[in-house]
Amino acid sequence: MKKLNFIAIALVVLIALITLFVRIPLPSRGYFSLGDVAVVFSGLVLANTNKRTILLSFCVAAIGSAMADIIGGFAIFAPLTFFAKGLESMFANLSFNKPVLIKYLFLFLSVLGMVGVYFISETFMPNIGLQLAIQEIIPNIVQALGGLIGGILTFNAYKKIRS
Repeated sequence: MKKLNFIAIALVVLIALITLFVRIPLPSRGYFSLGDVAVVFSGLVLANTNKRTILLSFCVAAIGSAMADIIGGFAIFAPLTFFAKGLESMFANLSFNKPVLIKYLFLFLSVLGMVGVYFISETFMPNIGLQLAIQEIIPNIVQALGGLIGGILTFNAYKKIRS
C-alpha cells in the first residue's frame, strides 16, 4: 500500500507540473494545456497496479489538475477542473484491459466527461455564459483527444520501459 501511495503522490505532482508547463489562453479566460496527457496516463498507470484504483485515479487527476489551476492563477476554474479531469482519468482507468468495444466506450466517455463538465459549468459562470462555453467546445475536444492519444502513447512507452 505504501508503494501505491507514493505512486499516487508522484502522479499528482506530475499532473500539476505538466499542466503548468504549457498554457495557451482560451476565450473564456481558461487555458489549453498538455496536462490531459498526464491525466490519462495516471489513470492507466494506476489501473496497471492490479488494485481497485478507480476512485484513486479520479482523486489523483482531480487534485493535481485543480492544484495547477489554483497555483497558475485560474482558481475560479479549480472546481470545474476537479470534476472534469477526475472523470477523464477515471474513465481511462476503467478502459484498461477491457474488450475493444468496451475500451473505446470508456475512452469516449473520458473525452465526453471532460468536455461536458466544462461546457455545462461554463454556461452558468459569470462573464462566460453560453456563447463563450460554445466557443470552448472545439478546443476542449482537441485537448481531450490530444490528452487521450498522448496519454495512451506515453503509457505504452512506460510499459515497454518497465518490462
